[in-house]
Amino acid sequence: MPGRVRAFLAVAAATLLTAAAGCSASTAAGTTTPSPTPPRGVGTATDFSLPDTLRNLTFTTSTGSHVTLASLTGKIVVLSDVMTLCQETCPLDTSSLVQAARDENAAGHQDQVVYLSLTVDPTRDTVPQIKAYRALFSPVPSNWLMATGSASDVAAVWKNLGVYTKKVPQGTPPPKNWRTGQPLTYDIQHSDALFFIATNGQVRFVVDGTANATPSTVPTTLKKFLSGTGVQNLASPSPENWTSAQADQILDWMMAG
Repeated sequence: MPGRVRAFLAVAAATLLTAAAGCSASTAAGTTTPSPTPPRGVGTATDFSLPDTLRNLTFTTSTGSHVTLASLTGKIVVLSDVMTLCQETCPLDTSSLVQAARDENAAGHQDQVVYLSLTVDPTRDTVPQIKAYRALFSPVPSNWLMATGSASDVAAVWKNLGVYTKKVPQGTPPPKNWRTGQPLTYDIQHSDALFFIATNGQVRFVVDGTANATPSTVPTTLKKFLSGTGVQNLASPSPENWTSAQADQILDWMMAG
């Protein structure tokens, strides 16, 4: 994990996790049952807000519609960074995020949560590109949005949240865009993170790092696009990697609060 992201999480950390662990709910019989808590050992409980200037930035979704974080107030938002031409981690992260969305929707929470994947590569992640990427994850959860925007607006969001991005030369031989077949001319190194934003706009939990994805959930097109490192990440995930079940647990904790 890049030092910048580690430093961000250290500053953002709060005592909410400890407090939540001690909460309980009363039943009609007068007994108590434990309230949901976030998974231990994964992520950081936080409680901070984004500046209104960022919440009001307008991004374009894969359908061509416009979205702002402010417009999603009233719903829990799971904000993730993504790059459709990432070969190492994004296919795994996205697969796990989409699986979490399917699980929560099956539990009847579709109207309570929005999943927003915002690119770190707006130059290449055009509307047609993110539309094609989203379509690979069939059946597509209707409350999972993919978005792109101007380079300055995208950079502003990720810089504020401590997500590391750096444009670097593409290795040789260059891989080809899985959609267009065109050789890639650069790469973007980036950290991976999920930001769980409460209905009032407060960022309540942050999960960083790569997902432990179930291989069957990764679209075939993206499996073939994985680099050697990506194949290794999928086949032998670190025990520290987050899972879709843990993302579900965080959401259950937030909805219970």
